[in-house]
Amino acid sequence: MSEESDVFKATDFVAGGAQIEFSLFGGGIVDDEFWDIALVPQGSNNEIELIRLRTVADAAGKRTIFFTVRNNTFNDTFFTRTAVRTPNF
Repeated sequence: MSEESDVFKATDFVAGGAQIEFSLFGGGIVDDEFWDIALVPQGSNNEIELIRLRTVADAAGKRTIFFTVRNNTFNDTFFTRTAVRTPNF
């Protein structure tokens, strides 16, 4: 069986050798569906790694997905971040 998914793409930046945490969409729109994140570096001689993926619910119940990215090279790197949301039917 095939399910339709929502795909959200954006371009982010991480400096050479840096590790940084991002929040998906600035926070607050995560629902109970399946979410995942993929990262693809742009250019050449680049390597980025998804270190951590976590979800936080605040006191009001607003949920945010955070993801931590590490640049494993000394080259400043732009990367395409794709978030995928698949509904649970």
